[in-house]
Amino acid sequence: MDITIILSFISILLVITGGFAYMLNRFFQSERERRSFELRLKYSENVLPNKLQAYERMTLFLERIRPSSLIRRIPYAEDVKTYEYTLIDAIQTEFEHNLAQQVYINPETWSVILSAKNAIQLLIKESVGSIGETASVKELQGEIIRQSMNNILPLSTALLYLQRDIQGRV
Repeated sequence: MDITIILSFISILLVITGGFAYMLNRFFQSERERRSFELRLKYSENVLPNKLQAYERMTLFLERIRPSSLIRRIPYAEDVKTYEYTLIDAIQTEFEHNLAQQVYINPETWSVILSAKNAIQLLIKESVGSIGETASVKELQGEIIRQSMNNILPLSTALLYLQRDIQGRV
């Protein structure tokens, strides 16, 4: 009879210990999940505003290098070659100012933005080539606008990529 009491006592002790171990395991798992959630929340509180700002800044960049906007903003120069250099330099400076934004932007979208920038610079160079360096700055401006209207610029595509990315993240 003593052995049955000892066995029942041990079995009760095992059940209680097993229940305690199970509850302790659940508690630790719950704590890990809570901490993970807090980290994700903190991450989104810190990183999401930076991502939104990066997308806003790149949208502004694309609008600022739009040929019609660029021509309105950049003052006349002495000659066509100087004006070409000033336009291309303005685009490059604006781009370099926003270069760090690529950290927050989808790599595929960044590639499209880079292509848009390069396409605008090429359009300016081609416009100078089509009218010649002896033309007036006013003629160059007209040619740039004409070519930008005739060609499908990747600016619109880049803006669509930015919108698609941001709508998929928020």
